Amino acid sequence: MIQLENVTKTYKNNVIFRDLSLEIPTGASVAVTGYNGSGKSVLLKLITGFSRPDSGSIIVDGKRIGKDIDFIQNAGVFINAPQFMNHATGYENLMMLAEIRKAIGKQEVLDVLELVKLSNAKDKKVRTYSQGMIQRLRIAQAIMESPDILIMDEPLNALDKEGIDIAHCIFQEYIDNPQKTLLFASHNTEEIHDFATSIVRVGDGTAQYIHE
Repeated sequence: MIQLENVTKTYKNNVIFRDLSLEIPTGASVAVTGYNGSGKSVLLKLITGFSRPDSGSIIVDGKRIGKDIDFIQNAGVFINAPQFMNHATGYENLMMLAEIRKAIGKQEVLDVLELVKLSNAKDKKVRTYSQGMIQRLRIAQAIMESPDILIMDEPLNALDKEGIDIAHCIFQEYIDNPQKTLLFASHNTEEIHDFATSIVRVGDGTAQYIHE
């Protein structure tokens, strides 16, 4: 369960959220929509702990972010296109990330590269990757530790048909599993229809569930 309680967030004197309360239950698949600049990415950053609210509480599985934990736990995240080390290979980048928590090793990294169809490019420098390949690598780093919560900002950007098909298979596992939660920001109607069981619309200082 993800809970936001009376959250207010301002940025450069602009109110992004005002006294926002919202719940995302475990097992949900939620799309966050809204116009550009409405606060979709800010909402994801608040939930993950990458940004702190000016007031209010954000609680994930009973733990308050900023008090009990600094960042969301057991979650795979990519927000605002995380950057990789361009001089390193795709494999080396994932291994460096895997070393942080030491929850997985070489074989799991190789397996996730195979899953996103980057095995043939695993030893190439990331600077040689296309935007679609980089997006696949972002998905790989988000899922490689098999997190219970997957949080993504525009996950299908720059993907070709094969990449979209790969993403569909990965995300469907989260949709079908009542113990796993999928939360993603998107403006793509087809993407929302395919993946989301619920929709949260962001704008005018609030975020609320809608029915379409």
